[in-house]
Amino acid sequence: MKTRILSVAIMASAAFLIGCGQTSTETATEEVQMMNIDEMKTPTTLAVKIEGMSCPAGCAAKIQEDCGKLAGVGASEVNFEKGIGYFTFDASLLSQEDVLKCISNTNGGGIYSGTVVEEDVEVESDEATTEEALHTEKNEDEAHV
Repeated sequence: MKTRILSVAIMASAAFLIGCGQTSTETATEEVQMMNIDEMKTPTTLAVKIEGMSCPAGCAAKIQEDCGKLAGVGASEVNFEKGIGYFTFDASLLSQEDVLKCISNTNGGGIYSGTVVEEDVEVESDEATTEEALHTEKNEDEAHV
């Protein structure tokens, strides 16, 4: 009886891991350098509704990782709970279709689909861009004149 329960537990765990695209416990050691957003010619941020995710680790994290590797991407953030991803990229190098294709091809393809819900969204950031910092400083100087 214990053997039967153990077998069922092992099969259920394997099915869960395969379903989430986590068929290996190896971690990637390759670091991908994302593009600096301040250096982009045409920075664009998309909010994408992502269907088909079943877990945060094997689905959301994998989409975030894979799309973050695209040349021209400066930021990739996928929120499993909300079912939405935010992707900032240089529109002179990539298109919306490239981002959506990356999402649909993650974990072998056919699992996820993305729909753009908003273009040029403002993603909250703790760091001000150089332009914003200069603009703020200029306004402060004008106020003191």
